[in-house]
Amino acid sequence: MDSTDLLNALQKEARKISNEDICLARAAVVESVQDLPGKYRKAYSSDYFTYLYEAFQELRTCKTADKAEPVDDEGHRDLLARISQQKGGNNPRQRAFLRFVAVVIPYLAFVAKRTIHPPGMIFPGGLMITSQGDEYYCPVKNKQSGVELALCDFCKCRDSEELEGKV
Repeated sequence: MDSTDLLNALQKEARKISNEDICLARAAVVESVQDLPGKYRKAYSSDYFTYLYEAFQELRTCKTADKAEPVDDEGHRDLLARISQQKGGNNPRQRAFLRFVAVVIPYLAFVAKRTIHPPGMIFPGGLMITSQGDEYYCPVKNKQSGVELALCDFCKCRDSEELEGKV
């Protein structure tokens, strides 16, 4: 499959996501961060969801991929498998969120080739995703690599420790 084929498939799935689904997905995010300190709660419930929603809107209106490039089919299947392994159960908000990210995250990773979290996103400890030129650096990339359910392996970010060698 190439990026144009994937874009078309993702757009078809995106058309099945209703405004109610998006509201439920947003509620799931808010619910999942309620025990975090205030500044992290805002970063995850508002900033992160806004980033995902804007990517969703872009996906829905995108005419074609910038350039048809091969998509790592095994990587795409692995990404979807990781998303489907997240806790959803009988919670309609969580199920809506998982359906939402199963469309948005592959779009970001394989079609738009952007970061999974927004640049400037703050992580515990005050560290954040930064950029230098066209490269993005994440303070938790290597720490999450290999974690069974983490999606960091699919993100275009490099680990922030790589910046130390460039300075």
